[in-house]
Amino acid sequence: MVLLIVAGFGIYNILNMMIYEKMDTIAILKATGFSGADVKKIFIAISLSIGVTGAIAGVFLGLLFSVMIDNIPFDSSALPTINTYPVDYGIQYYTIAVVFAVATTYLAGLFPSQKASRVDPVEIIRGK
Repeated sequence: MVLLIVAGFGIYNILNMMIYEKMDTIAILKATGFSGADVKKIFIAISLSIGVTGAIAGVFLGLLFSVMIDNIPFDSSALPTINTYPVDYGIQYYTIAVVFAVATTYLAGLFPSQKASRVDPVEIIRGK
């Protein structure tokens, strides 16, 4: 869970830096008629695409590593009926991971997108 929060801060930093790098592009979009809500939707879509892609890759890799761990031999005299490491493949764990990943990336994209939606195109274009 802590790893997902740290990843969310990483995505927040990436999107925040992208706003500063693309400030002139955002100003041009707003000057040509895009509203602040449109700009906000663009950045949230970028954030959610990162989150969904990461969640799918995470579920795939998590399942792959779980299968690998499940096949490791485990010999113990205390547990004579267990031959391999026990792994729980419960769907609830994968569901929690996907929901948390998407929610974290949504929140990580929400704050930079609000900043991008408030950009004044006149000040940006005049400053260049």
